Amino acid sequence: MDSGARLILKGLKDLGVDKIFMVSGTDYAAFIEEKVRDPSLPEFIIVPHEITATAAAIGYSLSGKIGVVALHTIPGTANALGMIINAYTSRIPLIVLAGRSPYTEVGSPASRNLRIHWTQEAKDQGEIVRQWVKYDFEIRRVEQIPEVLSRAFQLAFSEPKGPVYIVIPREVSIEKGEYRRVRMSTFEPGVKREDLEKAKKMINESERPLIVTWRGGRRREWFDSIKALVDKVGIPIINYVGEVVNYEGEMGLDMIDFSTIDLLIVIESEVPYIPKKVKYEGKILKIDVDPSYSYIPYYGFSCDLCIQSIPSEVLSQLNVNPKDDWKEKVKEMYFQQEKRKEEEIKRLKGKRTIHPRYLSYVIGKVISKEDVILNEYPFNPRYAKLSFGQYFADPSFGHLGWALGSSFGFSLSGRKVIATVGDGAFIFGVPEAFYYAISTYGGNVTVVIYDNGGWLASAEAVEEVFPEGLAKAKQYFPGADFKRYNIGETVKAFGGYYRLVESTDELEDAVREAYNQKGIAVLQVIVERER
Repeated sequence: MDSGARLILKGLKDLGVDKIFMVSGTDYAAFIEEKVRDPSLPEFIIVPHEITATAAAIGYSLSGKIGVVALHTIPGTANALGMIINAYTSRIPLIVLAGRSPYTEVGSPASRNLRIHWTQEAKDQGEIVRQWVKYDFEIRRVEQIPEVLSRAFQLAFSEPKGPVYIVIPREVSIEKGEYRRVRMSTFEPGVKREDLEKAKKMINESERPLIVTWRGGRRREWFDSIKALVDKVGIPIINYVGEVVNYEGEMGLDMIDFSTIDLLIVIESEVPYIPKKVKYEGKILKIDVDPSYSYIPYYGFSCDLCIQSIPSEVLSQLNVNPKDDWKEKVKEMYFQQEKRKEEEIKRLKGKRTIHPRYLSYVIGKVISKEDVILNEYPFNPRYAKLSFGQYFADPSFGHLGWALGSSFGFSLSGRKVIATVGDGAFIFGVPEAFYYAISTYGGNVTVVIYDNGGWLASAEAVEEVFPEGLAKAKQYFPGADFKRYNIGETVKAFGGYYRLVESTDELEDAVREAYNQKGIAVLQVIVERER
């Protein structure tokens, strides 16, 4: 007979888990004891803040591993909530374990022994996360552990993928039980034959179709199927780099006039366009593992044909006619687009101050094809040539602070990571917790801070809502300006590299120098405000 803690750790190991990112608390006494008894159980990666720890588990999942984070009861869950929502809205599998205050006052070694064990109990702990997890359950008896673990993994890794939340009372962690395995395979939706025929008809009848995607390239077979269809038929694609790299080639456009389009093929994208800015009244074909985005309460985008399926299942069977004339027009648009960017880079290179797009170009020039960029807002992927799996952008929910922790977690897979962050996002990422983790457990991360001295999103909102307002007229944004400090310099306390860059002529050498460091390097770049 084994303790509940050992049954959970052994069950996680048998499911493929090798690391647990942990913010330890009084709820994990039995887990610590079992790990000391058996070092072969999953490794505990101690990260001293829940934002960083949960982001690290997300990064580990993005690298192809299984991301697991262990949180301390309700305070830990509350701190981690934004990262959990990030994982949910961006369909990233994540296993979240959380302790629970002991439910007995006497009678057990695990009974309550601290004042917080009363105040940290909730009427319904799972309610805190329930809107943004695929599954939540509080284990009440040790006998339930095998079924709960198997079901949690089944749901986390079935499409649409996402986080799950398992609550473990301290009494259950010391209760004795027998180890069992429960088989539950993952699953994903597929296309109906009649919908496939309708989709073929819609595309064949269209003269100027357009693919809009955001995360259609999050799986290799999806990326390959998008590229095969685009290149063969001649369909342009925007957001060719969205949340991930979705396409590489001459049909990828930065923008297009939607009024010239007669069919939108929307693949894995919750927001195909902004109705306030773009008027589109043509047909829409959606291909998505959840085309309704049912978690979004108010959602008004049209859909003439919604196919709930993994994209590759549909696209690989779309034997539609090539559109040669449209393809040639798109290629010409692509070449003109790339020419404009080349001319822009030459102009920006000649400036003394550093433009954010020029910094993005330099990073793209320096990075190796084997390495990855985790971008929290400022990096512009259109100015770099990126390949499948080389880029992850800010999750759809947009909770700041994910990139630092995720870069640490991702780097534990053995790949070099560049984390590109704004000055505000850098602070939200809890840098000292990130430094501690990577200094203690290893990893190879270069952080590039785009320091524009302000909350750019807030300043843009002022200009959008009040285009003729006083704030815009004075170019002064109280509440959006951000006092400048050498915020990256604290990395030195952990033995890391730091450099501040303010002029274009030293930029490329500085990026290369920071990139070639081992361990942690922070490059703080003073950039223009891009509005």
